[in-house]
Amino acid sequence: MMTSVPTLRLLPLKNLMEPELDALREGIAGLELAAGQDAFVGEPTEMAQLALDDPARHPFAIVVSAAAEAAVEGSHVGSEARVVGMGVLHVGAATDTGWPDANAAVLLRGFLVDHREQGRGYGGAATRAAVELSRELVADLGLPATGVVLGVNERNTAAHAAYLKAGFVDSGRYLGGRSGPQHIMYCPF
Repeated sequence: MMTSVPTLRLLPLKNLMEPELDALREGIAGLELAAGQDAFVGEPTEMAQLALDDPARHPFAIVVSAAAEAAVEGSHVGSEARVVGMGVLHVGAATDTGWPDANAAVLLRGFLVDHREQGRGYGGAATRAAVELSRELVADLGLPATGVVLGVNERNTAAHAAYLKAGFVDSGRYLGGRSGPQHIMYCPF
């Protein structure tokens, strides 16, 4: 029996027109965190709005469906597209997670997959896609960054393992996290 695997795409929210932006914002508003996950990541709607209002932050929705490919290529998001997560690429902010140079890496923050969608491989695929999206963003903006950095709370062992599996390396420890000590993780483009 042949099964269909949904297409996963990251759809940057900036520069989208209505109704695509509204549809993705609605999907982000419907994201749910697992119990206790709010200690590690912010509220999705607030993170998306903060990023939309900040020129240095570039929010994206993690979307799955057969129609996601068409949405990336400029047509509408499609009624069958499902937002399963989100994230923010923050340029010039790598030191927020303990990286020594603010501009040497793009900071991946606010990255989450809806708890109802976890365990399906979306997180790993979206993490790898976020590295590629960061590379494209750096090229488009003419920035000096050579990779992606993130901070993951030491208590969030599942996320730490997932980032390692997605190609990030543990690059030290940061004690300034809002929820306690964090692993500094890095992935070159």
